[in-house]
Amino acid sequence: MSSQNNTTFFKRQEEEAIRLSRMDSNMAISNQDVAGVAKYWMDDIVVISGEGGQYSGKSKLLKVWKDMFSKKSPSFERLPAAIVIGDSGILAWESGSWSYKTEPFRGNYSAMWRKINGVWLTQSELFVSLD
Repeated sequence: MSSQNNTTFFKRQEEEAIRLSRMDSNMAISNQDVAGVAKYWMDDIVVISGEGGQYSGKSKLLKVWKDMFSKKSPSFERLPAAIVIGDSGILAWESGSWSYKTEPFRGNYSAMWRKINGVWLTQSELFVSLD
């Protein structure tokens, strides 16, 4: 296999790993499992929500999600349209759409992933509400 074929194969494997992590994270949201969602976050994650709220740090986000799930908030999911693995194999960019399953809210998102000790974790996410 040529070097370029090896690189392409590697990137496809890494893209699939992120895609599977996103699917698992969506399932955790559906099950209102905060720990299941948080297992894909870096400790210093930064999130900008669809309406522009800013959240920094895993401990802060854990509180936000616990509160959200305690109020029986509508479930949402993120659907990746593109995942791009950086040439270093350490950083990745994901973009796609998000929507609530039972409410009319929807939009686009982007996520930055970082591979740490062989595991892809989310370093930042930006959501934009388009409704």
